[in-house]
Amino acid sequence: MGLQASFEIMHQKDATIVFIKGVWDFTLPKSLLQDFKNMAQKYPKIVLDFSQTAKLDFNATTFIFLNANILSYQNANKSIQSHIKALNNFYDSTHQPIPKPYGIFEIFGKRICNFLRDIKEFTNFFGLMLFHIYLCILNPKRFRFQSFCYHLNESGFKALPVSLLTSFIVGGAITLQGAIQLQSMGAPLLSIDTTAKLSLREMGPFVLALVIAGRSASSYTAQIGVMNITEESNAMRVMNLNLIDFLVIPRFLALVVVMPLMVFLADIASIFAGMLAIKAHLGISFLQYIERFYETVGWNNFLVGIIKAPFFGAAVALVGTFRGLQVYGDTEQVGKATTISVVNALFWIIFINAIFSIVFTRLDL
Repeated sequence: MGLQASFEIMHQKDATIVFIKGVWDFTLPKSLLQDFKNMAQKYPKIVLDFSQTAKLDFNATTFIFLNANILSYQNANKSIQSHIKALNNFYDSTHQPIPKPYGIFEIFGKRICNFLRDIKEFTNFFGLMLFHIYLCILNPKRFRFQSFCYHLNESGFKALPVSLLTSFIVGGAITLQGAIQLQSMGAPLLSIDTTAKLSLREMGPFVLALVIAGRSASSYTAQIGVMNITEESNAMRVMNLNLIDFLVIPRFLALVVVMPLMVFLADIASIFAGMLAIKAHLGISFLQYIERFYETVGWNNFLVGIIKAPFFGAAVALVGTFRGLQVYGDTEQVGKATTISVVNALFWIIFINAIFSIVFTRLDL
């Protein structure tokens, strides 16, 4: 019996017997692998015979069983049987180690189950965090003030440059487009009213929240996720340090506290950009802009944006820390969790903003 890898086909009435010959391991040539794939596509019902197999490693076993519809196998030694058994256990199968493609209903079912599981876990996490905040109120020594100040600076003030620049650019662009449209309708001064109110109520807080979501939610998830992978979280548990007190509450309260201040500064940047855009396009001076702004824009527009800010910060912090604590395994899971974290944070910001818009419209604010 030669040691060179090959296979031989023998046809029967109900199936095709394929004899695996020689040494099948990770050194198999690409031509042989392609020939086997072509054969497997041509003959859908295959019985494997290992009577002439000198060696079959786990890599070759995986390749054979994943690329062919194997009805059964025969004449397998203990080594080959152990590889097949390991493959069966991996795919949780009884006879065939072939991963069956999910049907569309099974895919949706798994997605729904995962979604409901995440809702349950997030609800438990949110309730646990509120309970620990209550414990910190009863016993202020539990509160990590230094960590709170650190995240206040890292998540808030260090994000100001990019946040203000984004608010400035978006505010200027929106104001310019509004000014062009209202000038064509013969009401250029209305551009001050509409764009200023839009900046205070929506553009300032909303754009800022999107920037913070992309920056802070991802960093929270990555930081805590790496701590889980490097066993730092387990070390903290061994030292009887509560993860909620040390990792979650300081980040949560930091964003809740700093977001209103950042929204205030983002409003200023957005309105200033609007002033420049209107002056450049309509020729309205800064003094005229401020006078019109003072006459038509009420404090309620400013308060609407400020009220939203803590809720945006809470959503970003909760999602970031929750997804970070879920990370276990290898570094690839950190990337996946970070991506999910940012997407979830953006969704919740949009959802919260929509809810507030409906509520404030009902309240005529």
